[in-house]
Amino acid sequence: MGALFTNRSYMLLWAGLTVSRFGYRFFNLAILWFVMQETGSALSLGMTVLCFTVPTIIIEPLAGVAADRFDKKKIMVLADAFTGSMMLAIAVLMINGSLTLPVLYALLVCIAASMTLFNPSANSSIPLLVQEEQLAKANSLNQLSTQGSNILGPALAGMLIGFVGNIGFLLIISGIAFIISAITESWIKVPRIADSKEKDKQSFFSEMLDGFQYVKKDRALLFLVIVGGIIINFFLAPLTIFFTYMSDDIFDAGAAGLGFIHSVLAIGAMSGSLIIMLNLFKDKYKMAVIGLMLEGVALLIMGIALNYYATVAAACLLGLGVCFASVGLNTMYQTMIPKAMMGRVLSLVSMLLNASVPLGQLFGSMIIEYYLMTVVLSVFGVIVTISALSLIRVVRVESGTSVNAEKEV
Repeated sequence: MGALFTNRSYMLLWAGLTVSRFGYRFFNLAILWFVMQETGSALSLGMTVLCFTVPTIIIEPLAGVAADRFDKKKIMVLADAFTGSMMLAIAVLMINGSLTLPVLYALLVCIAASMTLFNPSANSSIPLLVQEEQLAKANSLNQLSTQGSNILGPALAGMLIGFVGNIGFLLIISGIAFIISAITESWIKVPRIADSKEKDKQSFFSEMLDGFQYVKKDRALLFLVIVGGIIINFFLAPLTIFFTYMSDDIFDAGAAGLGFIHSVLAIGAMSGSLIIMLNLFKDKYKMAVIGLMLEGVALLIMGIALNYYATVAAACLLGLGVCFASVGLNTMYQTMIPKAMMGRVLSLVSMLLNASVPLGQLFGSMIIEYYLMTVVLSVFGVIVTISALSLIRVVRVESGTSVNAEKEV
């Protein structure tokens, strides 16, 4: 534990990520609030989301190649500085009253592209900055800051909007947060991969194909991505819709009740992060499988009980499972993928997982029109649980390979 906190480069990266995550929570709430106040249109809100989603899916594979080919630190610093500058530009236009929707959409596309360029470099830097035995703790610390910003970010943003009145000032805070993150990351020392210079001879497209080919050839990794990532994401993605529907139409708990469910889920995830950081759960393989199983069990509890208090308890269990699964799977990816290909393979995995979310949400919103919620949640729970159990074979093989590698060393 102490070794991780004395790792200067990783802690600088973590600090930058944490500050920018809070900045993004502020930015996201401010933009959605502005669009809703200006237009009152759900379509305009949808366009705002689309401005973030489409560039991410298109650019992410190329951003992964850039992370493997170029200096990761420079990419992170330039991307965060650019993101912060764009946020400040939106803030100035908003405060002046000259921000139009077309201009906002164009700037949002630029911000989405910049953040997409940042992510593969940051994610692929972690295994270079942290020793393998510290990866699970590093990922859990990362998860802790993510969930912390999920809980505190919107609350702080709401308080600030109420205090300053003009949401443009909230965007100034967001922009400054990303610029602080860029400054923090400028002090990081990310080791260079030995064969990164050889990639200059290849085209971006051929390197991107290398990432696809690697995932395709490594059957264990492919199975892990499909089952542990895409399928699980697909069936968990509609939960935001389910929680909203249940809180309103079934539980009659209102917005406060819905907010409490989401808060409890985040608290469960933060508890999971603390458990991992305190060394109470070390094995990344068991962590991934148990985490996915907890997600399935939580869905089953929600479906069978279909009661508000049972749903709150299950949300805590779900958060715990999400943390264990996320940390376990990320650590497995980071140890299974060669460091020289980490950027492009992780970006490919991320693209596939992100693409499964809107599809899952669309499917979930359609299916509850035809089937009872108790049936939907129970079936989803069974599918997630079976998917988790199916990973045991892959986990055993990878765990055995890891043990043999350690013996050879």
